[in-house]
Amino acid sequence: MGSVAELIERLSSLERRKAQAEHHAAATAAAQQVQRALEHTRARKPWVIATIAMLSVGLLASSALWWRSEQQRRNAEMQAARAEAVTRFLSDDLIGALSPGGSGFERDPTVRQMLEQAGKPLAQRFDQDPAVRGGIHAALGDAWRTLGDRERAAGHLRQAVQDYGRAFGVDDTQTLITRYGLIRTLAYAGTPESFAEAARQLEEADRLAGKRRLDGENEVALYAAIARGQLHFQQLQIEPSLVAHRRADVLQRALRPDDASMAALIRSNIADGLLRSDKANEAIPLLQKLLADPLLRPERIGESTVAGYRVMLARALRNLGRYAEALPIAEAAATTTERILGPDDYTTLVQMSLVASIHDYAGDCTKALPIARTVRERMAKRYGEERQATLIETGNLGFKEYDCGDRDAGLNYLHLAESGLRKHFGQDNVAAHSFRYALAGNLAEQGRYGEALEMVEGLSVPALTAGDSTPGWEHRLQALRGQILMQSGREVEGRPLLTSAVTSLAQLEVADEEQLKTWQTLLGSP
Repeated sequence: MGSVAELIERLSSLERRKAQAEHHAAATAAAQQVQRALEHTRARKPWVIATIAMLSVGLLASSALWWRSEQQRRNAEMQAARAEAVTRFLSDDLIGALSPGGSGFERDPTVRQMLEQAGKPLAQRFDQDPAVRGGIHAALGDAWRTLGDRERAAGHLRQAVQDYGRAFGVDDTQTLITRYGLIRTLAYAGTPESFAEAARQLEEADRLAGKRRLDGENEVALYAAIARGQLHFQQLQIEPSLVAHRRADVLQRALRPDDASMAALIRSNIADGLLRSDKANEAIPLLQKLLADPLLRPERIGESTVAGYRVMLARALRNLGRYAEALPIAEAAATTTERILGPDDYTTLVQMSLVASIHDYAGDCTKALPIARTVRERMAKRYGEERQATLIETGNLGFKEYDCGDRDAGLNYLHLAESGLRKHFGQDNVAAHSFRYALAGNLAEQGRYGEALEMVEGLSVPALTAGDSTPGWEHRLQALRGQILMQSGREVEGRPLLTSAVTSLAQLEVADEEQLKTWQTLLGSP
């Protein structure tokens, strides 16, 4: 509820703006009256004009002094009244209800039960005070988001945006910051509907903020950059996400250098973006620097956040083939996160998925498969079969089933993931195209060339590049098409495509060496 205290201080600006407007109108009227008096006395003696002018100055000065003292009195009364109202809300409606015998008491109330109880009496308690009501809704929204309940968080934040808009104006700094927080929460929800609403909210917030504020060095620009970065990142649009988070990083260091939680959020997303862009060599020193930063100690940002940094370090080491180093780091981080957030939390499951992938990369199917199956099962049970995260873990399980020998199960899971992502998240969904590319190669490997070519024809270079910004996707796609054509007996069509693509990829020096050798071997065959 820390934001409530900040809000109480801020509320003074509302009355001050009203009083300033009234005072300005009164001063203008007084000046006009003085002007008329001067015009009527132009023919009189100069001392008359001087006297009127001196009285005018005195009038303005006394008005200013009166306004200042009156405003201070009003501010003090307003702050005291609102502090008392918030105190009554906390003591009577929240803590009182959760005390033994209270309506919300159930043995030992959990944090979730307390938050549920807190949201009930707001409309009645603060029906005439949208500013305080908005502050409490915003605090509850942040709390629910932290607990992983994005839907409840979004509901409170929507209400906070409305209340702040009524209290301060829709383009006020506090209203806009809260709206950008809503966008971030909607992005985390990870559904087609939440992504669409987040995009609409972002467009509206940017319009209200205006280009000057968004391009400047201020808190609106900072929160806008974070929201934009998160919306791109959650849709796996890595390059624009990196651009937005780097902008946020500069602003955070300038405006809120001691805000550990914000620094942790921004810098972790930059590191994650580098990893997803196949830049592990850049990500590792950044992550090591973050883990050594005093601002980002566990006691400041939480053990689970630091565990997230360690997970990214493990991913980077895995990507470089350093499995023996990566595995204990990933396992320790996943254990820490499970202890703090629970076994079915999204973050826990994603970190378990990484542990499974390290075992898979190292060729240990007996350890990889049980973990991957558990992750997929828990993700579906907790978040639903059609959630993007569940579909991605379905595809990840498909990779492991295929690699570990059950080709049919692997292809089936990959089909489910690819088709589900396209159906629920659009034809350009980045993850869908990544799975489709892998599926095309696996189908060709199984001799199902017609299906493989059909998969290739539906692939998009921009979507593949959005998921992995490594250059050369147009050449990889051309090489895969040429490979399938050659393997299906259409060598006249396929060989020129594959030859040209392999030459281009070799020049770019970005192709997977094992894959490049496979293509070169195919070209060398009679």
